[in-house]
Amino acid sequence: MKISTSLLPLALAAVATVPSFTAAKNVTLSVLTNNLYLMSKILYPNWGQDARAQLIANSDYIKYHDVIVFEECWDSSPCGILRNGLQSQYPYQTPTVGSTKSGWDSTSGSYSSLIPENGGVVIMSKWPITQKRQFIYKDACGADWYARLQIFSICHRAQQIFATTNNLLSPRCLYHQYTRFSLKGFAYVEINYQGTNIHVFGTHTQSDDSACTSGQAANDRASQLSSMRSYIDSLNIPSDELVIMAGDFNIDRNSAEYADTLTRLNVNQAGTFDGFAYTWDPKTNEIAHYNYPNDPSQYIDFVFTDKKHKAVNSMAQTSLYVKSPEYIIQSVAYHEYSDHYPVQSIIEVDL
Repeated sequence: MKISTSLLPLALAAVATVPSFTAAKNVTLSVLTNNLYLMSKILYPNWGQDARAQLIANSDYIKYHDVIVFEECWDSSPCGILRNGLQSQYPYQTPTVGSTKSGWDSTSGSYSSLIPENGGVVIMSKWPITQKRQFIYKDACGADWYARLQIFSICHRAQQIFATTNNLLSPRCLYHQYTRFSLKGFAYVEINYQGTNIHVFGTHTQSDDSACTSGQAANDRASQLSSMRSYIDSLNIPSDELVIMAGDFNIDRNSAEYADTLTRLNVNQAGTFDGFAYTWDPKTNEIAHYNYPNDPSQYIDFVFTDKKHKAVNSMAQTSLYVKSPEYIIQSVAYHEYSDHYPVQSIIEVDL
């Protein structure tokens, strides 16, 4: 049987026009969130911030992640030590949320250069960051800036007196006022993971504060998280791209507020929770115990994935019970990297 060669060009053309598809491959991502407790050395000079930053940079738990979200990276000196120490592992880094508009592709929300303290959130990545954006929350406990300044002055004098007699700073007074006039918000990065976009939002929301009115801290957190959800929606991120939210949410996993958070953010939590039972525990953590010896233990640090975007195959979250090499503060030995324990999330996803 003869086959007409006149049809061969048409056949070849038809083959050439068949679209090619690259099959998604299953990858494993490691995301770490870590509240550092690197507060201002001016206000809190006795917590070994520089020493702890170097210990964190040299630690085993900080290695081999794809993305890290840090909170409470407030003081520029220890945070600079941490940045330099992690530069080779995580060369792509954001500025600190609220510290400046420089280095960000955009700044949204309630940024003000008059507020004296940044928001403390930093994202570091093993993979190239192609977008960096920051958003500053509007709602926070307390009166306006001038009232906060007045309260801070009173508090600062109280801690000076306390330090004279006890060699350490009054923790409750300082911490609550300190967090009330910081520019808390979230960082957003778009990451190029081997040619695929991954989107990460890192945040640190309103802490419980004895100076807040009843229910106000929870209301402010709800407002802050609603702001983050609205911002994510405004970006029109393609639905087939992975969106991750991580940080210190200051919301206990065993509370009704946590269930509301999952709904408000429209996120998936980890399928399994492993490791230590808490992420902040004054019973086992020396720093947390010194500051809040009688407070209940809490699980308040999380990694979530967005339900509106790329679904993951599995996600396991582990609270890492890690202790640092010994360091000395005011003749007292400590063995803590921070007052929080870091949280690692292992995500299996087809990209």
